[in-house]
Amino acid sequence: MWQRIISLIGIILLAIIHVTSNANPAYLYYVTPFILLLVFYLYLSGERISGLILVLLMVFLIVYGVEQTKNSAYLILIFISGLCSWVLFFYQKYWNRQIQDIELKLGIALKDKKALDERHHARIESLKHLEERVNGLVHLFEIARDFNECISFAEVSAVLEQKISKVLTFQRATLILKNNFSKSNKHWFSFGNQKREEDQVSETFSSECLSILDSSNHVIRYDSLVDDANGRFASFNALFPIWLFPLNVERQLIAALVIEGGNLNDFQKFEILASQLALQVKKVQLYETVKEISIIDGLTNVFVRRHFFERFREELNRAARYQFPLTVLMVDVDHFKSYNDKFGHLVGDKTLQEVALIIRENVRRVDVIGRYGGEEFVIVAPEITRSQGIEMAERIRSAIARKKFQLYDEEAQVTVSIGMSSFPENVPQHSPSDFSEFLTILIEKADEAMYRAKQEGRNRVVPHN
Repeated sequence: MWQRIISLIGIILLAIIHVTSNANPAYLYYVTPFILLLVFYLYLSGERISGLILVLLMVFLIVYGVEQTKNSAYLILIFISGLCSWVLFFYQKYWNRQIQDIELKLGIALKDKKALDERHHARIESLKHLEERVNGLVHLFEIARDFNECISFAEVSAVLEQKISKVLTFQRATLILKNNFSKSNKHWFSFGNQKREEDQVSETFSSECLSILDSSNHVIRYDSLVDDANGRFASFNALFPIWLFPLNVERQLIAALVIEGGNLNDFQKFEILASQLALQVKKVQLYETVKEISIIDGLTNVFVRRHFFERFREELNRAARYQFPLTVLMVDVDHFKSYNDKFGHLVGDKTLQEVALIIRENVRRVDVIGRYGGEEFVIVAPEITRSQGIEMAERIRSAIARKKFQLYDEEAQVTVSIGMSSFPENVPQHSPSDFSEFLTILIEKADEAMYRAKQEGRNRVVPHN
């Protein structure tokens, strides 16, 4: 619209010049540059027809002026105007090509940028996915540490109830024991948002799952209702997918973990959880079996020597297999013979009970405590490093040294000397077929360190070098 108004003004201007100049084109010399700029502007702005009309009108007026004045010299003006128009046209074409090249390069650059942005976004999403998986695995191993503190199936069930639902996505899960080692009558534990409350249904469901797993040592999956062709879960209001994880120890089925309504993305995490649970179930079974047979020293309420060595061998095998650290502490009451002579055997026995109680209070539930001799105790602390073992030993020594025993009519105090050995620091580098050799070495070195503590003044902790 504005271009056409400008063209109209240009035409009116040429007409006025023509009238006022009496067909003298000399005046056109002064306005020709402005007219050419106007034409170039109209050409660039797209009003090419208006510009062409303006040029033709100017040429017509010049030719008309030459005709009237009979002076052909004014035709030079037409030539100059045409040359300028050609230069301007060429100039515009040149920059059009430059702009097109720049736009082409810009388009390529934008395309590359878009591809890079997409790759960057994909990498970020991949990293987020990996971070989520790593966080999930970290949470699982943190839960495994919590399992180490469990000494009953009720405690295992509590950990599963409180923490597994926060880490993994599922609707219902059931831990099923093949043999009832728990104190309760039931051998199953249900947990999750939609856990089963009916004992009879859970009992029947557990038996059905165990019968399925008895014929297979592998994970059994029912990812949809179609997979349950025999309708084995039809009467249990089961939530698909259903995954049955056998908990095997030494190729023997001891329990099962059944997941209902689980997230497919968490399947591998459930496999890791099942492997952790297998060891935990075995450990709890052993612990509860210990309570059912006579393996506890009647005086000090710690393991008798025979069973202590059985547990020690198991923990040492596990430490060697999974490359876990392990610490052995040998604790001996200082001057106990003279203590007995002074206060009598009744006071001496009561003192041993108090010493054993202090030891139990200053170690973890998973640590194995045994009565090695008359006034000697031995402690096996799995997954405890050398530095952590020294801290544990110092905590025990300090607690006993501070304790004032009120025994019958007597008040007394005792101290202990503690020797320590560590796995794998204090054993040979080779791997024997029987780890009993390592067991003997660790006991002997802890005993040597304990005697060195006595030689250095007693009431101290000495680790074996």
